[in-house]
Amino acid sequence: MRGGPRRGSPGGSKPGLFVSHYAIAFALVLLFPQVPIWVPLIGVSFPDLLWGVLVLLGIEEVSISRDSPLQKAIVFKKYPYSHSLVLTGGISVVVGGVLSVALGSLATLPVFVIASSSHWLLDTVVHLPDLPVLGFDGDRKVGLGLWKWGRAAFLAELLFFILFAVVFVGTTELPRVLAVGILFHGINANSFLGLSKKNPFGSPTAYASVALVGFGAMSAILFAIL
Repeated sequence: MRGGPRRGSPGGSKPGLFVSHYAIAFALVLLFPQVPIWVPLIGVSFPDLLWGVLVLLGIEEVSISRDSPLQKAIVFKKYPYSHSLVLTGGISVVVGGVLSVALGSLATLPVFVIASSSHWLLDTVVHLPDLPVLGFDGDRKVGLGLWKWGRAAFLAELLFFILFAVVFVGTTELPRVLAVGILFHGINANSFLGLSKKNPFGSPTAYASVALVGFGAMSAILFAIL
């Protein structure tokens, strides 16, 4: 990161975790300085970016409740391509391989795959048991369900982001990175805390569009900072 590593080194909702995924990107940026910063940033958000596109195309399916903004009220009916461990991992290998060839960097492939796979692993903590393992019909689905306890999930995600930022982000960039993370996490607070009585999104496509904008915006802002 440009400043060098630290010494000692209106409310809405988005699918899965949000800011905590970027915590993994901070570690990868520091550990693989030869890889462009945008690679791990896009990598950790790749499953949700892919999910948003596939929902808009009608390939993957989600159902939202207009009577609740809470994340636990959302039903992810079908998302094998974007949110399974094996199938999504295979897709990330293809994308990472293309990026590796385009950039002429062998390290780009494993960094992108690790970043993308970390998304699924972190999601298993908060999701209800709806995350496919293989991504095929009759597949086993997992999830520990921390979303059932919205306040705990909200606090855990924030602390995870802050911890990784403090350890892996350079001292120059740290205040701005923390400010961005806290801002975006606050924007996403409604999905954890139920600040509104109704879900502000009227359709799955609106929900997917907001996810694309949210992940795209935070990736771009962190890239500009780092």
